[in-house]
Amino acid sequence: MNKNDSLRGITHFISKLPAVSDHDHHLPDDFFAKEVTLDTLFNNSYVFWTGNPSKEDEASRKAILANVSYNSYYTWLQKGIQQVHGISEDVSLDNWERLSGIIKNRYASDNDFHWKALRDNGFKKLIVDAYWEPGCNNGHPDIFTGSFRIDNFTYGYHQDAIIPNDFIPYVCVPWKKYGFAGGTLDDYVDHMRTILTNAKQDGKIVALKCAEAYFRSLNFLPDDKKQAEQVFGMSPKDIKRENFILFSNYIFNRCCEIAGELQIPFQIHTGLARLADSQPMKFLPIIEKYPDVNFVLFHSGYPWSHEICGIVHNYQNAYPSLTWTPTISTSAAVTILDELIDVAPSIRHITWGSDCWIPEEAVGALFAWKFVIAKVIAGRMADYNMSAAKAEQLAVMLLYQNNEEVYGL
Repeated sequence: MNKNDSLRGITHFISKLPAVSDHDHHLPDDFFAKEVTLDTLFNNSYVFWTGNPSKEDEASRKAILANVSYNSYYTWLQKGIQQVHGISEDVSLDNWERLSGIIKNRYASDNDFHWKALRDNGFKKLIVDAYWEPGCNNGHPDIFTGSFRIDNFTYGYHQDAIIPNDFIPYVCVPWKKYGFAGGTLDDYVDHMRTILTNAKQDGKIVALKCAEAYFRSLNFLPDDKKQAEQVFGMSPKDIKRENFILFSNYIFNRCCEIAGELQIPFQIHTGLARLADSQPMKFLPIIEKYPDVNFVLFHSGYPWSHEICGIVHNYQNAYPSLTWTPTISTSAAVTILDELIDVAPSIRHITWGSDCWIPEEAVGALFAWKFVIAKVIAGRMADYNMSAAKAEQLAVMLLYQNNEEVYGL
């Protein structure tokens, strides 16, 4: 069978398969209860990250179309919009307002449209990282389950400490948010352990998550309790970055221990954050320090994806996730998946997630992932004579079975 025939056959098979996402930021109901237009979708997608926002005027819309309409983010978002809203035409200046009206009416007609669109377009389950309320399932347990972003805890060195985070517009005072009444550093860690343990026992979470790569290095050593105790209680006006890092390191390492105690994966953002600090190899000492914790290394470490492949090859507790990768660069994702299939100690450790805020982009991300899987499998069928039965089994694992097993869904 040649590649074209293989591609057609496996693409048809994959098109009918459901998917599970190991990472999403799907926004809560109240966001979608407001007016949702085409401009809303672009401004809550990765297209916005390119520096081309829609200001709901012709000039900004024209800039989007002129600058990024060939970009992976745009390409898959548009496909998701078309699929979710039954639109066949590409977005243009001429049809922008008309398409926007279609989208606005769909959302206005059904308050549950946003999550039903995921269910109706191929998703069985999405693990949601609700950084505004870590550990929640957005009130829709049939489609969402939670991960618990532990980042807030790493800033709780003082009762008045807040997360200095302009990237995520949700102000958090950790002591207040999590009801810590004060005490010693040990008391603080015990309080954190109780919160995470209860969330797991109550069935609210299936993983811990850390996104601190946006703000600091992935090197979470030294892990020094005495130094952390010296920082604990220090006023925010007096604390220096080196003090915070020491405290953050200590809390992060305790979270690694808790992940091991709860026997749940720990998801780690690698790559494409602070580029000077988010290189996957910087995280290697933690992987070595906690061999009984399964670390899910997000985003293929892009642009250091070969490092992820090397780490995964050598460490059984390092799990590669192509979350976000196909929408960052579809061509790179094809190469990365092909390489991971070659080097991963277990094919069952390779996962994926849509990593989106809105259903249209999540559906587009799923299209991208299915495209990547089909390209890789078709090549292996043609080049290595992989049988149709093995090809289909591999597709099933990559689309939903691996995530179900890794996270115990």
